Amino acid sequence: MLELPFTLESALEQKIAADPAWQQGVAWGIPRAGHQEGPVMYHIADVLANIERLDIASEDRCKLRLIALIHDAFKYRVDEARPKTGKNHHAHIARQFAERYITDPGILLVIETHDEAYNIWRFGFYRDRWQHAEERADSLLQRLGPLLSLYAHFFYADSDTESKNPAPVIWFKQFLTSRGVTSSH
Repeated sequence: MLELPFTLESALEQKIAADPAWQQGVAWGIPRAGHQEGPVMYHIADVLANIERLDIASEDRCKLRLIALIHDAFKYRVDEARPKTGKNHHAHIARQFAERYITDPGILLVIETHDEAYNIWRFGFYRDRWQHAEERADSLLQRLGPLLSLYAHFFYADSDTESKNPAPVIWFKQFLTSRGVTSSH
């Protein structure tokens, strides 16, 4: 078994971590933009530490931990020669993996969409197409529905790491406020 920089807490977490595909994914990575920590397992450790600091129900904490364990573990399966969208996006691949272990459609949706707020921010920032970005964000909110709180907690925990740009989180919080949604973090 791979030596992890965090503790597994449940039988389900242990089952996921025993999967060779997951182990290969969390061992993958070198220091890079947004992930100066290198291998994915160290990013997962940071996200789990952020989740520990949240004042949330234990059921949500368990869900967030599962999302954290899987969300970036399949970046190694992305074909760098192709656009990182659809079936070639790590979040899509991660959701497919998660479906082998998790039946909760909310957890699966958050895994699949975990980078969407960041992607929307990038679209608005780099293309200066904020109206279209906000339309995409409105669609995300509609798709998430009652899962928005879980999604936001994960997005903040995933983004609050040393090498990530805080601008997407600031924008997302302002966007939610503009839509009358209070965002705790």
